[in-house]
This record gives sequence, C-alpha cells and structure tokens, in this order.
Amino acid sequence: MFTPGLKFVFNLILLSGLLVTRLWAQTTAPAALTTSSAPVLAPSGAPASPLSSFTSVPSSLTTLGLPTVASLKEQKDAYLSGIMPDLGLKMKQLKKLKADRKAKAKVSKTDYEGLSMVKAYTKLGSGDRTIVEEFYILRDNDAAKPLPYIREIFRYYQRSGRVTSSIIKDDDKGLLLHGPYKRYQNDDLVEEGYYYAGMKDGRWERYDANFMLLDKTNWHRGVPAESKLTYYDSTHRKIKEIIPIEYGKVKGTYLAFHENGLLAEEGKYDNGVKVGRWTEFYPINPSGRRMRRKLTQYASDQWDTAFEPYTISEWDEKGKITFERAKEKVIQEEETEN
Repeated sequence: MFTPGLKFVFNLILLSGLLVTRLWAQTTAPAALTTSSAPVLAPSGAPASPLSSFTSVPSSLTTLGLPTVASLKEQKDAYLSGIMPDLGLKMKQLKKLKADRKAKAKVSKTDYEGLSMVKAYTKLGSGDRTIVEEFYILRDNDAAKPLPYIREIFRYYQRSGRVTSSIIKDDDKGLLLHGPYKRYQNDDLVEEGYYYAGMKDGRWERYDANFMLLDKTNWHRGVPAESKLTYYDSTHRKIKEIIPIEYGKVKGTYLAFHENGLLAEEGKYDNGVKVGRWTEFYPINPSGRRMRRKLTQYASDQWDTAFEPYTISEWDEKGKITFERAKEKVIQEEETEN
C-alpha cells in the first residue's frame, strides 16, 4: 500500500499527463473536429459516417492546390468539346467552302478584276505555221479605260480579225482585251498572260515547242511590276516618269512626261544603258499630234561602249526642222549597226 506521500505524488503525475494530452489534441485537430455538431444519419438509416460531422472543407486541404469538383468538370467539358466537335456545324462549313470555290471558278470564266468579259479567238496562217489566239474582251468596251501614259494598248479588231497594239486606220473601233490570253503555234502553247483594259497585267510567260519556259515577266496595268513611277503631285494623279525595272535592273521603255500630261521623252534602256533612238517632245499639242523637239541615236545594245551618241534631227515649236544630220551618214551608220 502507498503511503500518503507517495499517493499524492502519483495523483499529481496522472493529472499532469491528462492535461498534456488535452492540450495536444486541441492544437493539432482541425477546427471542424473540435466543434462537432449533431450527427446526420445516412439515408439507409445506417450510423452516420465520421466524416459527416465536417461542415466545410478543411483549410489545410484548400491550400494544397488540389482541383475542385467544379474545375474538374470544366476541364472535362473542354476536353470533350475538342475531341467530339459539332459534326453538323463542320459539315455546313465544308459545304459553304465548296460552294464558294465553285462560285469563284464560275466567276473567273466571265469576270476578271471585277469587270465582265467575253471569250473570243483568232486564227492566222495554215499548216505548221497556224497561230491561234484565245483571249477575252470587255463585255462593255467603256467599262474601263487604259491609262493615258501607257504606250502599248492591245485591242481586237473585228473587221480584220487581228489582235494588235497598233492603231488601224479606216477600221472599226478596236475592242479592249481583258482577262486571260493564250497564243498557240501548231497546237503548242507558246505564250500566256493577262490583260486589264488592253494593258498587260500579272504574270506573262513564253515557252518553246517542248513547253520549256523561255521567259517570264510581271506586269501591272501596262508597266513592268517592278517599275519605279514618280509624280508631280502627292495625290499621284500627274505622272512624271516611268523608270522600267526588270529583275532589279533598268531595262525596257522609259517614259517622261510634262506636267500637263503630254509625253516629254521616250526611249529604251538595256541594263541601265540608253539604246536605240530616243525622242524628246514639246509640251504642246496643237493639232492632236505630239510635237517632236529632238531625235537622238544611241548604240544598238549595252555592249557597244565605243559608240558615240549623236543628234539626228531637231525641230522648233512650230514643227519646222532646225537641224538634220546628213542622211547619207545616218544610213551608212545604220547599215553598219545591222
């Protein structure tokens, strides 16, 4: 048996242990466990689950970054919508795309750059020299007009059955070419491209008899697409000059204009070198014809560096000639060039 002193010590130790246990439980258990509520019975009448006493998700779980039920449902819906698209809507979109392609293909046969056109063709020669041209003309010849500064305007003349950029006298009015153009020789395609209101437009290509590409050029409304155009005004209505550029080099017909719109100078460049005959004009047009001021002769090509340019003729503003090089010498030099 314990003595009174030992019994007192034993009771004191037991009480201290109970206090420590209670304090530990209060500091470690979730708040929801320390504040229990009345138990809720399961629908079957079975004893309530120990977890049924939770009134909210413990804060220790929400701070761990775990997904909620709502977020999981959103992820599932997004995934299903990606792998199971609305097939009915997709079919409607595909049908619309197909209908648009058909409509564009149909329009391309009767329309170019928003202007209606009509197909035509010409046939020249016979045998191995037979030349056939397939082309289109404007349905309304006044629907568009060529730019006033373009030198080569291609028209179809019904009376002669020819396509040419030359003005045919004493013939009916030429019809402006507009749209695709193809030229065949002995049934072989030798040239193709596009026209816009009589002006070369887009990509043009030439082929040999074996359909091998010989040459290709790009045009925009009658001038090489890379050409440099300068103007007198900021609105780009009064053109000043057209510098022809092909593949980064100055090549082709050069045109300069007076401020009133009349042609001032015309000639050809060959890789940046003036070649052939260059003509200068006065800024007046009294009788509807350009008044020449000066005619100059340059070498026939860029390689003739020893050639010295010379003036062939000069005129005053009334069209009277003021200088003319001896014709014999001009003829002799031209024969030498040829």
